[in-house]
Amino acid sequence: MFQSRLTQIAKKSIVLKLISFFLVTLGILGLLFASKGIAQVANKDTMIIPFPNLAKESYTLTPVGEIFKFATCTRKDLTFTMSSAMIGPGGGPIPHVHHYTPEWFWTPKGGYELFESEQEFPSVNNPPTAEAAGKTKIYTVQTKPNGIIYGPRFHVHGFTNATNEMLPITFIWMRANDVPDFLPYHDGGIREYFEETGFKIDDLNKLPEITNASRAAFATDAPKYGINQSTFFLQYVKEISDKIPTSLATMKDDQNLNAMIKMIEDFNSGDKSVSCI
Repeated sequence: MFQSRLTQIAKKSIVLKLISFFLVTLGILGLLFASKGIAQVANKDTMIIPFPNLAKESYTLTPVGEIFKFATCTRKDLTFTMSSAMIGPGGGPIPHVHHYTPEWFWTPKGGYELFESEQEFPSVNNPPTAEAAGKTKIYTVQTKPNGIIYGPRFHVHGFTNATNEMLPITFIWMRANDVPDFLPYHDGGIREYFEETGFKIDDLNKLPEITNASRAAFATDAPKYGINQSTFFLQYVKEISDKIPTSLATMKDDQNLNAMIKMIEDFNSGDKSVSCI
């Protein structure tokens, strides 16, 4: 079922591409350390990623229709941006690659099908297309309630909401040390990317209008922020499998995840050594 659903989505996306650029209802989106891959932890009683208690909440409408609530936190040499979102049935980011930020996904209710490549694509100037670095094989995994999945840099990845209901999801993107600096957030460019190509929301009951220019910029401006963003599902993908290799199934980065969760907790407790905006 896992493979067949993603195969159906892939086939459908080709038709949608012929109709219009980015009419797919899929959303957007995501090492410094050696650990990497599809590794999942689930504990229904205790696993939770808190959100910073900001003085003013910041919402952005992405060019493909998702509403992200953002926060960016810094302490010493560790900076990350996180987003809390609700994704509708069939929604989720089509294949893309992050070069500047590893990523974590927290799925409170599960229900998502996540995919990731074992192959790495280390150059933003050589994307995983047939004309450049070549397409890749992706592997799928079903997310668990209160599960956390890690997506390293340089791997093709994405997900889809495989249910018939709106589902919550939280993203964390951590800035790697060896990447360009971006203003004003210094987070590896991820929030800057979404805010530049998307729209600030002042009133959640009155959303901005998404323009064709912003939809185009979502893909064409992505490399400036260290991202390769496909424009249709099979642009980066040559094969789909649910037989996850050990190299993906066993790797994670709990050290940095725990450090970031601790930063949020400290900020919410009034610790002035952590800045969150």
